[in-house]
Amino acid sequence: MEGPRTIWRRTIGLDDHANDDRLYMHLVHSLFTSKSSLYSSNIMGLAVSIAAYLITGDVLFILAIAATIVFGGWRVKTVHDFAALRNAAATRRAYEKFDEAFFLSSLPFGLTIGLVSWRLISSPPAAEGHALAAAAAIGYAMGFVARNAGRPRLVIGQVVACLGLFAVGYAFNHEKFGQLYVAMLLGAMITNISVAISLYKNIVSVYYAAAETEFLAHYDKLTRLVNRFTFQNLVTGAIENDGGKPFAIMFVDLDKFKDINDTLGHSVGDAVIREMARRIQDCVGDMAQIARFGGDEFLIKLNQGESNSVIAAAQRLLTTLSLPYSIGPNVVRTTASLGVSRYPDHGRSVEELIKKADIALYEAKQDGGAGSRIFDEEIENKINEIRKIETAMRAGIENGEFTPFFQPIYSLKSREIVQFEALARWDNPAFENISPAVFIPIAENAGLIDEIGAQILHRACAAAMNWPDDVGLAVNVSAKQFRRPAHLFSIVVKALRETGLSPKRLNVEVTESLLISDPAATRKMIDQFSLLGVRFSLDDFGTGYSSLSYLKDFPFKKIKIDKSFTDTMATHPASASIIRAVSQIASDIHLDVIAEGVETAEQESLLASFGVKYGQGYYFSRPVPEAVASAFFDKPRRAQSA
Repeated sequence: MEGPRTIWRRTIGLDDHANDDRLYMHLVHSLFTSKSSLYSSNIMGLAVSIAAYLITGDVLFILAIAATIVFGGWRVKTVHDFAALRNAAATRRAYEKFDEAFFLSSLPFGLTIGLVSWRLISSPPAAEGHALAAAAAIGYAMGFVARNAGRPRLVIGQVVACLGLFAVGYAFNHEKFGQLYVAMLLGAMITNISVAISLYKNIVSVYYAAAETEFLAHYDKLTRLVNRFTFQNLVTGAIENDGGKPFAIMFVDLDKFKDINDTLGHSVGDAVIREMARRIQDCVGDMAQIARFGGDEFLIKLNQGESNSVIAAAQRLLTTLSLPYSIGPNVVRTTASLGVSRYPDHGRSVEELIKKADIALYEAKQDGGAGSRIFDEEIENKINEIRKIETAMRAGIENGEFTPFFQPIYSLKSREIVQFEALARWDNPAFENISPAVFIPIAENAGLIDEIGAQILHRACAAAMNWPDDVGLAVNVSAKQFRRPAHLFSIVVKALRETGLSPKRLNVEVTESLLISDPAATRKMIDQFSLLGVRFSLDDFGTGYSSLSYLKDFPFKKIKIDKSFTDTMATHPASASIIRAVSQIASDIHLDVIAEGVETAEQESLLASFGVKYGQGYYFSRPVPEAVASAFFDKPRRAQSA
């Protein structure tokens, strides 16, 4: 329940900053920054009391003279005591002592000025006395506002004591124009109080702006954890001062965090980051220093370097961070990955330790995520090779080194080419014969797959314009490309428009993993492409979490049976039965079936007997460059292998 002080502060428009020790001490310090103004107000108060006595001869003003000397002296002593002790009095309690002393001395001092003014007004009419009263009350009040803007409590007390008493005195002793003068005095009182509060708010806003700037130099705004620069200083200090005591550096982040931002928005992503920081603190806070490195990445200095302790802490973290995140109406499910380096085994500087923890994290990601890895030299060599490939791929994109090779798909009945599948190849002498199975995942993780895919698609569409109009083009699209549907759509539209290829000749192949990860978004994307005229095939059917519902729920035109079934159908009855059943179901719902990996005449014959319409594999042709693919049509299109 709110106390009277809080309610009062809110009523007059002040935020309650009482619990901010640094701000409080800053404002108290402002009371004692100008000794000269304090001396001048003391002298003015004493002079007013003496002048009042000389004008009126009233002995009560002798008491006022004594009061101004006593309370003015008390104020001066408080200022000098603070100046002498403020370097040692670095606690809030000590500052409160000086704050209270100054308030208790200043309030009766201001009250004395107010009483002197009132008494002058009450005396027989004398122009000089009334002028002195007005000058004393108004001048003191305005001076106090200017000098003590940072302490509204003091200002309001002084202004009410001076101008309030003066206004009351005038109201009781002067009927002529009394109400007008009282209104003017009360207006001056309210104006001074308003000015004091406005100045206070400005001082506080400037203070907090400066404090926030200072804070952000060392801390992260979203999580309030230290930032990486402060973390590096802390770790460097530990290395220099702890005498070689072992510890571990952990580099941790969430898997596929970008998907959370892309699908649910950055506000949900920020909430997940804050919850992630809280979980890390709860899990290892007592034995670690924690920093936000950036994005969803966190650094942890674990003050335990033994392998068993590190592994146990890593497992606790991964388990905790992989629990569902309840963010408003959303329940976010994800996993985390973690990389570890140890001091002094893996480095003797903070930069080296962070780098090697990052390398270990990268390896954990490459392994599929949801796990941890401790740095070793083998990992470093592997990561260095991957990064070398990444660098070369970036240059390769600029140089147009990514080209399509084409593998024909034949009708098993007519043995004519009905389609070519475009397969990515990288023409780089330093990485000669590098498999797409190697460089495509690296491109996906490095965020390069969109640019490579765009190059492959454009060149493949241009090549297809040299084929007969009834020969189609199949291209593979990865799940990473589908996560940016608008961008993918624009790439396809641009390739078709610039090459002139009919959308009906283009067939996009997707895998089951894409359907599992986000079926609603995938269906929406496929429908959008279908309106354009582009067709879709389900690739590698049978290798994932195969579901016949995919064939019902998605407008596929073809399904491709994975090579693993073709390889074993002659020796494993189950493989043969699966191919036969899929072929029959596809026929019933008007889908075409393509069998991958056809390498022998026996396989071709079996597939045809099972009702499979189309085949693809080395038995017919390996993937070939564009010129060789076009040369297929310089002679009869029928396959010559059998």
